[in-house]
Amino acid sequence: MMWEANSHGAGFCVWDEKSRTWIMKKGFMKFEALWNEVEPYTREGSILVVHFRIVSRGRVCPEQTHPFEIKLEEGVAYLFHNGTLEIQITQGSSDTFELAYRLSQLGLNKKQLKLLLREGGLLERVRAHSRFAVCLPDEEEPFLVGQWEEVGGLKVSNSYWCFGRTYTGLSKSRRSFYSYYPLLLWEEEWEEKEDLLIVEVGALRFKVEDGVAYPYFGNEFPSAEGEIIPREDGLFLVFDGLSYEIKPSYKYMPRWALDPDGVLYRLDNYRLIAYPVGGKRPKQVAIGLRDGDVLYVLDETALAVPYEVKEEDGC
Repeated sequence: MMWEANSHGAGFCVWDEKSRTWIMKKGFMKFEALWNEVEPYTREGSILVVHFRIVSRGRVCPEQTHPFEIKLEEGVAYLFHNGTLEIQITQGSSDTFELAYRLSQLGLNKKQLKLLLREGGLLERVRAHSRFAVCLPDEEEPFLVGQWEEVGGLKVSNSYWCFGRTYTGLSKSRRSFYSYYPLLLWEEEWEEKEDLLIVEVGALRFKVEDGVAYPYFGNEFPSAEGEIIPREDGLFLVFDGLSYEIKPSYKYMPRWALDPDGVLYRLDNYRLIAYPVGGKRPKQVAIGLRDGDVLYVLDETALAVPYEVKEEDGC
């Protein structure tokens, strides 16, 4: 199920008790190839870290699967990452590769690396709500950073793979997933799509600038139709085979949210009041994606925050 939801390649580390080292293998682009290698280590007692990649930045290729090596005084550490880093890419095509490359140039020891990566550390703003798992030399327990969940006795960086995914939200069925994932192109190639500026998704419109989508409430006529999909902890606009992260246009969370069906919601302590279609829209609204009794709303940092929906009487 993790592979179905994140099928852009995989890699893993397993702790070898005899040699007291981590064994790393990566570059798996087919599930069968991955399973043949990892299945012997899925039994109880194994210490195993597996990463299933879904691209938000960079190319889909074996080289960009996780983990990435970080050179330390004590040896080599292996970095796994879930999320998108606020970092300029100068090496390769992956933000995680870029981070590992830069950290390798510093000549750090294990303690210093932990201090840099930990929550509240010097890289907290770069981390941007990401989760890290780091396999360190001579340490059999992975070093975890960020908010992790537990599913079936496993620690997971998120549980979206538990849900079937559709282009209108998260389905609670575990048997259906996205029929495909959009092709992501290099930033240089986004310039070729500048004629597609205003994208419509039902009652919502977005303006695409520099590879990012922003809510748009102007009068310009839309030039393309798209879909909204959830991925990681955010919402993404997909159209014409491209994927764009939806960024909010406000510094503080508004009191209202709007979904693609045109339904307006009043935000109130993680509970919502739903209003009928056609109501007067406030000046500032957040973008939301409805999934049953939950609305995923973009906060001021572009994370999708779940709100419980309470229907207004008569709506």
